[in-house]
Amino acid sequence: MSKILLIDIGGTNIRYAFAEDGFNHLDSTKKIPLDTIDNFHTFVSDIVNSKNIDNLVISAAGPKINGSITMTNRDLSINEQELKCNLNLKSCSLLNDWESIGYSLSDIEEAEIGLIKNGNPFNGNTFFIGPGTGLGAAFKMEGGVVVPTEIGNTTGLTNSLLKNYGIEKSSEKFVTLEDVVSGSAISRVYEYKTGEKISSENVVKLLRDGDKTAKQVIEGFTKSLAEVISDMALNFISGNGVYIAGSLMRTIVELMDKDLFVEHFMSNKKEIHKNLLERMPIGMINREHACLLGNLNYYNQNK
Repeated sequence: MSKILLIDIGGTNIRYAFAEDGFNHLDSTKKIPLDTIDNFHTFVSDIVNSKNIDNLVISAAGPKINGSITMTNRDLSINEQELKCNLNLKSCSLLNDWESIGYSLSDIEEAEIGLIKNGNPFNGNTFFIGPGTGLGAAFKMEGGVVVPTEIGNTTGLTNSLLKNYGIEKSSEKFVTLEDVVSGSAISRVYEYKTGEKISSENVVKLLRDGDKTAKQVIEGFTKSLAEVISDMALNFISGNGVYIAGSLMRTIVELMDKDLFVEHFMSNKKEIHKNLLERMPIGMINREHACLLGNLNYYNQNK
């Protein structure tokens, strides 16, 4: 039976697991900090050779062009055909990480989604977004095709969102959308306000402890994320809903003011568009290893 190696490369960690052809569950899932891996291609080769791998599916943070991904936040380039030939594989597929998230929804169970806002779906279009190290997003069309995007590296909304954080002027710290809506943005805004450089996770911890600046930053983030999702939901007519993913976001969604989020999701829209937004559910994907499962779903759908 063919063995499959599934790899997901984020901005901070690499996760991998194994599966067997014809099955839809993961075996031996592991997470490793990227900084501990000297050479990615050697790392993969060692696993393939030691485990007698036949098929490989990799998801990575970056746009896929002609079968290659050069990662947005890392000095790493991957080409699916080169890997297939060099490792003597039966198949090798390379996906954008948010393309993988889109495929993960095909078999997700209702219990694995926490609703932020109820809705009444009216088509099969779904939008996914995940503020992590950067800002990832994808669009799943009715029919199942997943289209990754690079909205995190756009610049049109940045200045308008700074007001949510109480920042009057733009600066070189805030250029792209992911500079104001991401886990890194939470850390960057907190540093801008206090001069103290700490992780987004520690900002969230300070929020739990009652820190006023952390509260202001997370409220600004909540408003900004809602406004971005609102615009994207209308861009893609996401009648099947909008789904948020990521481990950091699972914690933030637990703590954030959901009424404030919904208020900004609906704000500044004409009545006809408010009616559309009202019908779109918004949920938090609570599934573990969504990208790895999305990679496996992609393999099973395209083998």
